[in-house]
Amino acid sequence: MPDQPVDQTTPRRGSRLSVDDWLEAATQILVDDGIDALKISRLSARLGVTKGSFYWHFTDIGALKSALAEHCRQSQATAASRIEALASLPPVERVEAMARLLSDPRRWAMESALRRWAVTDESIAASVDQLDCRIFAIAISAMRELGFSETEAHARATTLLYAGIGYVHAHGRLNEATVDDLHVIIEILTRR
Repeated sequence: MPDQPVDQTTPRRGSRLSVDDWLEAATQILVDDGIDALKISRLSARLGVTKGSFYWHFTDIGALKSALAEHCRQSQATAASRIEALASLPPVERVEAMARLLSDPRRWAMESALRRWAVTDESIAASVDQLDCRIFAIAISAMRELGFSETEAHARATTLLYAGIGYVHAHGRLNEATVDDLHVIIEILTRR
């Protein structure tokens, strides 16, 4: 029988899996098909191990989902820290850098999955809300520094936030936003 190609992303049967391996597989299922698709049998098949292997790390699927939620909250906190680090940039550069971070296509799928999960999980919803609030605070601060009135700064920051959320939800379904698109939007929203 000819050798079959080995999927390098899946641990080989018999290799010892870590909690991180299970969380990585769970994250991929979350991104691909949503939280409701997360099942022990599916995870085990994806990792090429028996269901019994799952129970070395987690008592049940609820425990895995709790660990995954914490993993996702940490990811959101890391994103918030990166955004927070932009606060010292001049206003327009700050908005541009924030847009680049948030429009990274690698983040879109995960961000979309988290927003869908947030509909049914309050802890994930709180994490998403915290990141949105941080983004909004930095955007409105930049708009104030550019000299806009409180009403204008609020409207412009809100538009930036909702445009970012729209990009996340439109990813893969509509034309991707280009770097030029982002520059035009930022130029329109920051122009006096």
